[in-house]
Amino acid sequence: MNWNAPEILAIIRSAIREDDARTDTTTHLMIQPSWRVEASVVAKQAGVVAGLPLAQKILKTLDTSIRFKPIISEGASVRSGQRIAIIRGKAGSVLSGERPMLNALQHLSGIATFAHAQVKKLSGTRVKLYDTRKTLPGWRLLQKYAVRCGGAENHRMSLGDEVMIKENHLKIARLVGSDWFNRVRQSMKKRPSLLIQMEIQTEQDLQDALRLKPPRVLLDNLSNQTLKRMMRILRKAIPDIQIELTGGVRPETLRSLAKLGPDRISMGRLTHSVPVFDCSLDITRVYPR
Repeated sequence: MNWNAPEILAIIRSAIREDDARTDTTTHLMIQPSWRVEASVVAKQAGVVAGLPLAQKILKTLDTSIRFKPIISEGASVRSGQRIAIIRGKAGSVLSGERPMLNALQHLSGIATFAHAQVKKLSGTRVKLYDTRKTLPGWRLLQKYAVRCGGAENHRMSLGDEVMIKENHLKIARLVGSDWFNRVRQSMKKRPSLLIQMEIQTEQDLQDALRLKPPRVLLDNLSNQTLKRMMRILRKAIPDIQIELTGGVRPETLRSLAKLGPDRISMGRLTHSVPVFDCSLDITRVYPR
């Protein structure tokens, strides 16, 4: 991860600006500039921690003199009550940066914790778990990084990475009578390194996929019975095909879907509706001067 990427620096600046951390009226009223503190970031639940470099960068963007020392490795599992990091610096700067720093750490660790729990459900299978593009605007790089910290995999980062023929692409092309099939087929011949994926929701989609023979298909929002039948047909016709199950995948259905024998499962919940990881900043020492 490039922690100096423009997207990340923009998020840091925005977080500090929206919280008015450089003004912080209460801290300026209550805390003397010469006072210094030592504080601990403490886990309030068990989980997987992600975002320590981001937390450090937020604090040091606010005040370069702050010292941030992680106690654990990035992506490590922690228990409730365990210290995650030690912070030393000006009391005012630590207080002013507390919320933006914790927000980032809690969000990314929440994703990593949830992803780790889902990956564990796939233990003993050959199925890999992938995220989606259902991410917060501007946060995709970070959210997908947190997914990796939790042990899951990243799907495409953006629309420019791969070809993915989805329901609405097909609907529009079919309604206007476009010869989309041959256009895609020619593209596959001219650019064999470009990954072509096709979403399958209907019997017509299945028949088109059997003609097109893409290297990967996504079976979207189908019953288990239909999934098993389509997977059997696809693997017989296209022996090297990769099959991904997607659409409405829930934690409680993940294991049963894996038992159907796909290669991959993608899950929007890895990023779009994950609870935060509970941690706090505890002041442990004060050094008035």
